[in-house]
Amino acid sequence: MLFNINNVYKRVKASSLFRSSGVYTISNFINASIPLLLLPVLTEILSPADYGIIAMFQIVVGVIYPFIGMNLEGAITRKYYDKDYDNFPSYIGTCLILIMISFALVTAVFAGFHGFIQEFTQIPELWLKYILIVAVSQIMISINLAVFQVKVQPIKYGTLQISQSLLNLVLTIILVLVYDRNWEGRLEAQISTYFVIAVISLITLYGSKQIKLNIKKSDILDALKFGIPLIPHFIGGMLFLSIDRFFLTKLVGLDQTGNFTVAYQIGTVVFLITSAFNVAFVPWLYENLNKNDLKIKYKIVKFTYLYFGISTIGAIILIGIFPILISIFVRGSFNSVDIYSVFIVFGFVFQGMYFMVTNYIAYAKKTHIQAIITLAVGLLKLPIAYFSIIWFGAVGASISFCLTFFLFFIVTWIYSNRVYSMPWNILTKKKLIVK
Repeated sequence: MLFNINNVYKRVKASSLFRSSGVYTISNFINASIPLLLLPVLTEILSPADYGIIAMFQIVVGVIYPFIGMNLEGAITRKYYDKDYDNFPSYIGTCLILIMISFALVTAVFAGFHGFIQEFTQIPELWLKYILIVAVSQIMISINLAVFQVKVQPIKYGTLQISQSLLNLVLTIILVLVYDRNWEGRLEAQISTYFVIAVISLITLYGSKQIKLNIKKSDILDALKFGIPLIPHFIGGMLFLSIDRFFLTKLVGLDQTGNFTVAYQIGTVVFLITSAFNVAFVPWLYENLNKNDLKIKYKIVKFTYLYFGISTIGAIILIGIFPILISIFVRGSFNSVDIYSVFIVFGFVFQGMYFMVTNYIAYAKKTHIQAIITLAVGLLKLPIAYFSIIWFGAVGASISFCLTFFLFFIVTWIYSNRVYSMPWNILTKKKLIVK
């Protein structure tokens, strides 16, 4: 028995998946601890309504992001596994040119709808222009992180993330506490941080010779074919994140939008773990799928089920300690934060399960299916969120969050197996037909 345990330990220790995942998880925990440490300060100074303004700013950034970025960081990730390494820097250069073109187009459209956006979101007009800057900065950072991911460089990945959070922390403390800038200072810190880290990311990519401006028609078509179908996917994704808070603001009040946002931020501990694992899991998964070995696929499926079980147990533990986290991190006039905890935590757990099954759709290059599923479930969330809040009050926002992520996970799982068949029924070993 001891011999077997030692063998398992050695295999885990030698596994690139677990080594990378460990680094990603540690860096993400450090990354997550910084905004959590800011919570007592911000909730003491800011009102729930102030938090609502910050939340709406971030939501609009998320809406604009896919139209500028077109998921080209995902196209870059997938391109790397075609093993055309000589052309890889040219492919990145092509994607950057496409992003600049889309940025110009989105800016023109955004300017035309400036008044409508201000009225709809209640974001002060002065701050609207910064939404575009933050969105394009996030895209540059995501591309750099994608390159670190595919090249299995978790230390560099974590260093960039932690540097971003530390800079955000320092600027927030200076602007909010020292200069008493209130919610404006919080936004100024975020805007400045994203811009600086984006510049550093571009310098890093260029310095490591990962950018070459050698535009090819084939690269343009490949990138757009991968990325554009995913725009509806991201729009649907934003419906997941924004509709709850929009209906909360309209039906209950901006204060509850702030309370929900604080609970959501604490719940992102789950997301940070699952997303960190997925960052490490994707390269490992793609490499093993390339082998097209039935035995390996059975091992992947068994591992996935184990992951589901551990995630569920972890969620129950987190729900139990959620009131303790609130007492530690939340101050001031924020009330009713705990009412959202159960459904927010399980919503994030279902999102983590979704990560584990959606990778097969990306691997099969059937991203249009991701787009259709996300947009369909996102649109379905409109009535779910509205009636959940009408029937159950403020807590209905977290109920709709959980329910729609569960539907998202189940539907994605079904369709992922249609485009790339995996032996999910591990009790019967049938031949796989990879479509």
